Amino acid sequence: MKCTNCGAELEDNSKFCEACGTPVETDAAPAETAEQAPAETAEQAQEEAAKTVPEETVPEEKPANKKNGRIAAIAVAVVAVIAIAAFAFFNLNAKDPKEVVIAAFENIWPEGQVSPTEEIFGTSELITSASTTDSEGSLSLKLDSCSDASTNNYAGIGVRFAGKNDVTNKKSAFNMGVTYNDMDVANFNAYYGDDTLMMAVPELISKVFTLDLGDGLADRVKNSPLLGTYMADNGMDIDALAVYFQELMDDAVNQAEKGTQPFDIDALMTRYREGCKAQDNFKAALTVEKNGKKEANCTGYNVTVSKASMIEFLKSSSEFFLQDETLKHDFLKQLEASVRMSEIMGAATYSGAIQTPEETYEQTKTVVDQMITYLDNSLTDIQMVVYVDKKGNLASLDGKTSVISNSGDAAADAASKSVDVAFQWNLQGGAYLTQNMNGTLTLSNPEDETDKVTVSFSRQGTYDKSTLTDDVTVDFNGSSADQTAAFMYTTTYAVEDGSYHTALELSSGGSQLVKISGTGVVDQLEKGKSLHITIDELEASVIDNSLNIILSGEYSLKPLESTISAPEGAQMDILAATATDWQGVLMEGIFGLAGVMQQLGIQ
Repeated sequence: MKCTNCGAELEDNSKFCEACGTPVETDAAPAETAEQAPAETAEQAQEEAAKTVPEETVPEEKPANKKNGRIAAIAVAVVAVIAIAAFAFFNLNAKDPKEVVIAAFENIWPEGQVSPTEEIFGTSELITSASTTDSEGSLSLKLDSCSDASTNNYAGIGVRFAGKNDVTNKKSAFNMGVTYNDMDVANFNAYYGDDTLMMAVPELISKVFTLDLGDGLADRVKNSPLLGTYMADNGMDIDALAVYFQELMDDAVNQAEKGTQPFDIDALMTRYREGCKAQDNFKAALTVEKNGKKEANCTGYNVTVSKASMIEFLKSSSEFFLQDETLKHDFLKQLEASVRMSEIMGAATYSGAIQTPEETYEQTKTVVDQMITYLDNSLTDIQMVVYVDKKGNLASLDGKTSVISNSGDAAADAASKSVDVAFQWNLQGGAYLTQNMNGTLTLSNPEDETDKVTVSFSRQGTYDKSTLTDDVTVDFNGSSADQTAAFMYTTTYAVEDGSYHTALELSSGGSQLVKISGTGVVDQLEKGKSLHITIDELEASVIDNSLNIILSGEYSLKPLESTISAPEGAQMDILAATATDWQGVLMEGIFGLAGVMQQLGIQ
């Protein structure tokens, strides 16, 4: 049997359709034929149909749809499961508070972050290229005016420094020139190439002084009429000196070819990060927990840096640096070089003074251990509240600790007092996180609130691809009005036209000690390759502008454009020269200097 409304299968004796709730029609008596059925009206038919359904079986309302009820129940169950799963996911995958805080500190300057100056000028590439590629650079300054009348008489005099480096051909040149109204007055020229050093002062002396540093240097020094005799009379070891110089030159060439240098800090820190567990242990020792406070969409964390973890960090780090073979080698080599030079020059008291690596290590370790012991007796735990924003960036921190003056001497320490230390740091971001920030450091006497020193700093900057600004102030305030000092630095650079303004100022007790400011234009720039800067005005003043001086000039750094050549003139071997030769040079130099001074108006 099927429902006449929806067609669903019905069970026998069903009174209602379980699917749609429609009453089930019952079988009526066999229908009479048209001839047999008496005629009846529509009203009579409706009354008759009503009589066929028992009164108690007529429902007052449609019963609930059981199928829809099951669907609703399933939906509620699914929502509950999703809610439980989401709760479990976010709680099980929530970052540990310590990880959040550590990551915030590590990301203050994240890997790959490029500063605006790097983006504009390519500063790191410029610096590297100056020493590793064929390049040249110069700096010139000229006196425009001076508030001191006697000095102002020499307005127009200037100085120039210029250098060229031909890495390919292993040649270099240097020039220092004195100018007057942009014309050369005197020059000192130096040149190195083909194991020969040359020097000349053409406006004073006609000779070009030469020194052959190649093979046979020791013999040339021994045979020198002046230098050889002087060194022998004073007990100097000429052969050892020649070997020493040769070793220095070989080391310089070897390092240049390998691109290495002694006391390479970057390489040292890389080894430290990879080979020392001090940082990891320090992080593990931190105590961090949420404090339930929020400020400007930031979450607060209570952080404790124990004294024990700080001391352990210092011990582990110092041990690593003292044991680092490369650093130890560079240090001992530098020590050995200075001692060898003293011995060569006849200082016999230095004989045998070179220590073994073990002796030097133990001596240095003793000094470091004494320092750490002092800090262990002086430091206390650091308590901080650190706020981290939704992006995981450090937003601010407030901290406090105390330092105890403790020398280990019981009598002296009996009168020692502790100093309370409080600090605050707020990072406000910008083009990078530390572009805008401020903070304070306060040292105070816990027994006297008026006895304190406060250092506050502020940095404000902008960079919108067209203008770069940077303003830094540092204020020092002691317990009295005269114990004040301030430092200010400001700079503005316009990317479009290259104009700039920069200034710095140092004051104390309300008086300006030093002020330096400069304006000009970066009129040529190829990022990371070359630049030319005009110094339109460089002003310096001291003691509340009691003395004021104004300079102008230019600076440039670019790839090498010209061939480096040796100075021209009659050459004079400084080792082969006799006393008579040097007397002639001296007289010529005196007359030449007098001519230059007269040209400059100097009496």
